[in-house]
This record gives sequence, C-alpha cells and structure tokens, in this order.
Amino acid sequence: MNELATFLTATQRCVSQCHAMLEFEQEKRQALLADDMERLEAMIQNQQAAIMKLESLEKQRLEAQEKAGYDRMSADEILKVMPEGPEKEEMAQQVGELRKTLEEIRYHNDKSMEITRANLQIMNTLAGAQEQKKPQQGVYRPGQNSGSRWQGSSSFEKKI
Repeated sequence: MNELATFLTATQRCVSQCHAMLEFEQEKRQALLADDMERLEAMIQNQQAAIMKLESLEKQRLEAQEKAGYDRMSADEILKVMPEGPEKEEMAQQVGELRKTLEEIRYHNDKSMEITRANLQIMNTLAGAQEQKKPQQGVYRPGQNSGSRWQGSSSFEKKI
C-alpha cells in the first residue's frame, strides 16, 4: 500500500471512530433525559475508552500524513495541493463526513450540558427549599418542651 492510500485508510479509521463517539454521545444524552445514572456512568466510561482509541488512531493518521508528504498541513491545505483524482474525492468526502460528525457530537454534547445544568439547578432549588423548611437548630434546654420555663443560674446562662 502506498503512503497516500495508508493516509486515506488512517483518516477513514478516525472518521469511523468519530461515528462511534457520536453514538455514545447520543446514548449519554438519552441516559440524562431518562435520569438513568447507571447507563450514564457506562456511557461516560465508553466515551473515555473511545477517546483513548481516537487519540491512538489520530497519532497513526498524523504519521501516515507525514509519510504521504502532507506534514503539518490542515485538511483544507491538503485538498488544495492534492492532484485531481479518486484519492482527492475520497479525502474530500472523509473531511466532509468528519466535520459533519464532529458538528453532531458538539450539538449533542451541548444539549447534554444544558440538561445537566437544568438538573443541577433543580437540585439546588430543592436543596434550598429543604434548608428553609428545617426547624431552627438551637441549644436544648431542660424542660423546654414540657411547658415549664428553664431558668439558668450562671451568669453565662443568663446571657444566652
């Protein structure tokens, strides 16, 4: 396999991994909506593993990109200098697919963050309401609830 084909294959693997990450992001959002914490925890773990795999694939892609003669170039720069032909069309398709997938991941992640913020706001509001309903905590005084009034004898007790 020549360097350009290796580069295109490595790029396609990154695109495929991003598709898998999109599925995890969608599943995470559904778990948040369903308030299913076990499912959410599993999705977060799956996402972490997927990110690690993508990092590995990206490293391979960058190495293949360098060997193909496109070191330190952006996708748009590569497309500008690539000769016309099926490889350029394939690269353009992969770049478009990658951008679309990343846009969808960003969208679902933003929505998940909105859901999380709303849930936290609700929890904070409920916690505040619970604090207001708590009876005042004070010092227990003998006979306080029995109807008799407690009389302290020390000067300290008279100050409180």
